[in-house]
Amino acid sequence: MKKSIITVFSAFAVALLLLTGCAQTKVSAPQEVKKAPLSVAKIDSLGGGFQVPGGVSAAQSRVVFYRAAQSALTGATSIFMDGRYHASLEPGAWSALCYKTGPVELGARQMRVGTQPKDLPDTITAMSLTPGQTHYVRVQQSADKPVLQPVAAVQAVQELAGTRQQMHTISRAEQVCQEGVAPAIAPAPVTERITLPADTLFAFDRSDEQAMTGAGVQAIDRLMGRLRGDFAQIDHLHVIGHADPLGQPERNEKLAQERAQTVRDYIVGRGLQDVRITTEGRGSREPVVTTCARKATPASIACNLPNRRVVVVVTGQRR
Repeated sequence: MKKSIITVFSAFAVALLLLTGCAQTKVSAPQEVKKAPLSVAKIDSLGGGFQVPGGVSAAQSRVVFYRAAQSALTGATSIFMDGRYHASLEPGAWSALCYKTGPVELGARQMRVGTQPKDLPDTITAMSLTPGQTHYVRVQQSADKPVLQPVAAVQAVQELAGTRQQMHTISRAEQVCQEGVAPAIAPAPVTERITLPADTLFAFDRSDEQAMTGAGVQAIDRLMGRLRGDFAQIDHLHVIGHADPLGQPERNEKLAQERAQTVRDYIVGRGLQDVRITTEGRGSREPVVTTCARKATPASIACNLPNRRVVVVVTGQRR
């Protein structure tokens, strides 16, 4: 009996100790788990700058679409080839693709933020793609709508400077490009004005070839040598004769025209028969010196020397 009482007491003591321990245990508040902010990778829709592409095979054409950085059209301009989506151009962006040759319809649709998407293009441009050639097409504005305008290669390459490639969408129209020989882009033609003093070319108040001075002949020969050295191709020469305001206006008009014609004939006779050469006489209507006395005196004749001149305007491609 005594042993049972001791056993019960021991069990009670153990239970009491356990309860006491539980009462003294500090319950920790749940720790707040701090979540790191989500990092969203920035998607750059524009890639590298424009470089003149290589050649494409005769079985294909390449088309380069581009949009000027300064554009009154808001939003992106979506481009379609025969109804299939190609790209959406932001201002200052370009995109290129290879495509089958022959007739094609180029669609343009302006997409503005906050507006309902449209099913049909705003405008359609019909053109024919030449085998093995790169075509350049610029987004232009017409009555608040985008229009795709073909542009000459020389002009387009200049306008594409500073643009970046549009990259954020996938074309549904492009074909795998088949390489070919890159076409050479001819340099842009330049225009240069060369002035020859008329007093060096002709005896005073004369315009015929017999009145050309030795110094005048040498001046024209030097001019032709300069043209041949500086220009790979001469497209056009325009010879303009000028007279001083001394004398009658009718006489000055005739003198200026005849001097221009004489210089033209001399140039043709020296081997430029294949170049288009035109002439014009402007009389005394465009003086470069306007402070000379109107009366013909040795002083006024000398003063008007810069006004008596022949100007040769050269248009062509430099070497």
